[in-house]
Amino acid sequence: MSKKTQFNIHYTRTAVPDNLKTVTMQKGIPGTITLLQKGVFIHTTSGLSVREFMVDEIGLSPEYAETRVRAIFVNGSPVDDIDGVKIKDGDEISLSGALPGISGIAMCRDTPIGAFRSDISAKASGVVNSGEAKIHLKLFNLIAQEAGPTLLKKGVVVEASQVQKYLKENAPNGLPPEGGLVLLKI
Repeated sequence: MSKKTQFNIHYTRTAVPDNLKTVTMQKGIPGTITLLQKGVFIHTTSGLSVREFMVDEIGLSPEYAETRVRAIFVNGSPVDDIDGVKIKDGDEISLSGALPGISGIAMCRDTPIGAFRSDISAKASGVVNSGEAKIHLKLFNLIAQEAGPTLLKKGVVVEASQVQKYLKENAPNGLPPEGGLVLLKI
């Protein structure tokens, strides 16, 4: 199933439909980082800059977003201009701390060797209409460890089967036996 078809129901942070069950888990359960690396879905607004998305939607502090989130990918393309690149419905966004090695350094923001990847870098978006957006979000390394709990406090949408797969025996009670999407929170 593609990432666009997995998230086929509407929810907002204030109104969760009856068919989307909220499942609460404890903070720090083994497997949570892997779940965040594989990706979760959040509902947001298209047209936000990547910076606005990180600060306003995920809940990162502006300083944290600027200094700790060193590698950002939107639909597989590295992002340097976090104010110029806008998000839209169906985007996949990956956030990471510094990446190791020369290729990792090349993929980080504001690096002198970033010019070598200019052909694959995300470009400023121009005008993106505001509207509902469902984003597939992946958090890696220190960002998953440090920012994951902030994101999970707000709640993320994920397949119940993925929660079971990555949290295994630590999966929270209350997952629907028939599977489907759940709103996962700590």
